[in-house]
Amino acid sequence: IILAGGKSLRMGTDKTFLEINGQTLLERAIELCRPFCQTILISSNNKEHGKLGFEIIPDEINDCGPLGGIYSCLKNSETDWNFVISVDSVFAESEFVKFLASQTGSFDAIVPVYLKGKEPLIALYHKRSLTEISKMLDSGNFKMHDLLNKLNTKFVDTQNWLEKYPQLFRNLNRPEDLPNARVLMDRKF
Repeated sequence: IILAGGKSLRMGTDKTFLEINGQTLLERAIELCRPFCQTILISSNNKEHGKLGFEIIPDEINDCGPLGGIYSCLKNSETDWNFVISVDSVFAESEFVKFLASQTGSFDAIVPVYLKGKEPLIALYHKRSLTEISKMLDSGNFKMHDLLNKLNTKFVDTQNWLEKYPQLFRNLNRPEDLPNARVLMDRKF
């Protein structure tokens, strides 16, 4: 599940179509997900995001942030476990996704944690979390961290991953983030 439906207010333009090293952020997210995911769903209300041939899932409930996108996509997903990533998480690594997927069990969510906090938008969610997400949406509580506290969440310590990939959880929010991201990506390859 690629969360591409954000309003991009701080960026001032749709992040999905921004380019780094000749690829849009959406293309980068798809490339990351392909080796691990049977199906790729794009959470978005923008039909333009479907140009790459993947299914676009519009929000069933508008204006409730990532929680609404995850809810709508989980309802449409045909798999029990679903990897969720925000389109602006350009430094996520396939090796890390594989590691997260190895942590599943009888949990509802697998969420990375490190010294600065939790990363609910580079995580795995089981379809059984739909019940709790629905309750939260009905109550008007759209906070991802509140959801994690209500679910049977496995918080996976990923501090050691940041030693190997210091930018792993960095995302792009403002125009000034782009030049630095491009420089960091050039160093990576």
